[in-house]
Amino acid sequence: MPDVRESDLGRTGLIAVGGLLIVWEALGRLDVSMFVPPVTTVAAAWWQLLGNGTLTRAAASSLGSLVKGFVPAAVLGVAVGLAMGRFATVRHLLDGWVNALMSAPLSALVPVLIALFGIRDTVVAATVFMFSFFVIVVNTLTGVRGTEPSLVEMARSFGAGEVALFGRVYWPSALPAVMLGLRLGVVQAVKGMVVGEMLISLVGLGERLIYYGNTFLIAELYAVIASVLLIALTASQLAQALDRALVRWK
Repeated sequence: MPDVRESDLGRTGLIAVGGLLIVWEALGRLDVSMFVPPVTTVAAAWWQLLGNGTLTRAAASSLGSLVKGFVPAAVLGVAVGLAMGRFATVRHLLDGWVNALMSAPLSALVPVLIALFGIRDTVVAATVFMFSFFVIVVNTLTGVRGTEPSLVEMARSFGAGEVALFGRVYWPSALPAVMLGLRLGVVQAVKGMVVGEMLISLVGLGERLIYYGNTFLIAELYAVIASVLLIALTASQLAQALDRALVRWK
């Protein structure tokens, strides 16, 4: 059961969103700008796109690329982060590259992916991987490095080998940071999905954003943006639910 404070925060958030929608609807009714259509108009456009299959097809393509890119990023990101956190040689070998690519404007690297894979949906999956991988690595590395040395020494005194240390000391200690990395990573993955699709302009929700923006179909544009936000929110909530299930002491 959530405590009262969490319930109050959730209620406050809903009130804030509701207030924003009311103000948006009022501004749209006043016709202050073509770029601020009423919320009800956006909702009608969203429902129409859903009904004629446009939104469903675009979302299916986007979600496919999201899964293809994020699952390998999660598995490899955790594995690399564990290795970097545990072994100094691996950390010294990869730390500079990880920090450089973590700080780089990753959107600028998408043309390189296009040159490698061609203009197809593989580029989107690769972009998703690139956006989410380094966040997961850094958080996992931080979790492993934060393991209490006394726990390691105690385990060694009882004869624990490297495998036992990973399974019984490093992994439980790093798990909260790993789950945080996955939560942040999945949000970054959605960003990568949209960036990749917008740059190749061929598939998914990103392609719809480009099309509706170029043709000034503003209500449809906002409907697609709302769908992207819904995907990001749902993915984040799923990761948070997994976090709560695995890290029970939080």
